[in-house]
Amino acid sequence: MLLWKNYNNEYLNLSPPTFGLNFLNNMKSANKDFMLLCGFEKFDDVYVRIDILERLFLLIFNSEKDEKKEVKVIPEMLNLLGCSKENFRKLLKKMNYKIYEKENEFYIKYIPLKKKIFKKHDKKDYSNNPFSVLNELNLK
Repeated sequence: MLLWKNYNNEYLNLSPPTFGLNFLNNMKSANKDFMLLCGFEKFDDVYVRIDILERLFLLIFNSEKDEKKEVKVIPEMLNLLGCSKENFRKLLKKMNYKIYEKENEFYIKYIPLKKKIFKKHDKKDYSNNPFSVLNELNLK
């Protein structure tokens, strides 16, 4: 961190987050590059330690899934991040998980973002273009 701060002289006043914090909320003014160097990944105004995210994903992948690939939210997930249930819900929404409640239990399901498919437009007639003469030049 000292090398990064020396290289970027304008950020000498930055200090790393308090040791032991895994989840940092309302960090809109934090420097994303510095926080990444400190081991935190950014999700809008929320930062989460990268190693804790990895553990969270392992909990999700190794949890029992039902036939719809739903994962039950367990207290260990909240304890791992050290955040409130509401902040946990916000974070999962930012990571493209759908969160819903059934039978007084919370479940999550990963919903990947759909890629936009662009329609191919009909080719336009560029014959009146003043640069169309360049196509006729033989520059080989």
